[in-house]
Amino acid sequence: MPFTSALASNASRSYQIAYTVLIGIDLVFVLPFTALAFIKCKYWRDPSREFVNWLKAALVLFAMLVAFSQFLRRASVIIEFLLTSPRIRTLSLLFSQNTLKTYEIYSDVHHWHIVCAQYHVGYLADFSRTTSAAAVMVLLLTLGPGIHRAISGVTSTFDRILRYVTYALAAVVIMLAFVYYGLSVDFQENYTNNIGYVTNRPGGAERVDTINQLMATTSIILWAASLVITGLSIYTFIQRKNSSLKNVSILYLAASLLNIISSTWNFTYAIEWLLQWDVRSGQEPYVMLLSIILGWWTRGILLILSYFVANKRVESGGIWSSTKSFRSV
Repeated sequence: MPFTSALASNASRSYQIAYTVLIGIDLVFVLPFTALAFIKCKYWRDPSREFVNWLKAALVLFAMLVAFSQFLRRASVIIEFLLTSPRIRTLSLLFSQNTLKTYEIYSDVHHWHIVCAQYHVGYLADFSRTTSAAAVMVLLLTLGPGIHRAISGVTSTFDRILRYVTYALAAVVIMLAFVYYGLSVDFQENYTNNIGYVTNRPGGAERVDTINQLMATTSIILWAASLVITGLSIYTFIQRKNSSLKNVSILYLAASLLNIISSTWNFTYAIEWLLQWDVRSGQEPYVMLLSIILGWWTRGILLILSYFVANKRVESGGIWSSTKSFRSV
């Protein structure tokens, strides 16, 4: 459980500040493009632009991930400043995970519900991380066939099969995300004292293993899909490099390469930390730093690239079907 592990970590102040700054930068860049996608990127019931709806879903889910994470991560310097004022001490608890480690919270049972909420936000962040990755997978696996259709005017049998397989795979990943989210909440309710300390009830360690295995499974599935996406983007680029959609094909290839970087990091994390989890060992602070840079920044950049693909009009080499009704929009 990455985010709940991060809640219990004793990262130095410099790492905490780095977390906050990096996540904040991601949030600042992603939110405007999320709003712009809903305003400027239209589907228009064009089969070639089916990826647009998935782009919007991926942007919203990724923005939720970053927002939840920013909620969990605030700089220690800010916290200490807030804690100097009794009037805003309770308010500061809502905005910082570091505050959760202070003596003031654990010595006052009235603050424990805030600790519970903080852990629950961590579970939501894990859920958003997986579902946003699933939406990105569908986005990229429908973008390739969309480029093909925009050129040829028809949907091939291979593209149709690929679309159905993609939807089925996304459904499996999202279902697994719901399962481990529910198990995480159940673990907090039944195997801890609700503020992060595991009770002596039998089965607690096995429950954490199950959650980690489910999370690792989603990462492995998404990594395998990223290999297919990369192959599809390379094929699309080679086939369309002399067409009017050359620039779009280049952006698609760049987005796919960013996706495989993100998926490979998540795959590595799953193998190294989730599947080999040990209750006696912690997680080094730099691991979260790498997750933000390799896992989240790359995904944010690829979503921004995908926005520019979706926003291109026909005249500038955008992805539109060749029928007159769509091209006149």
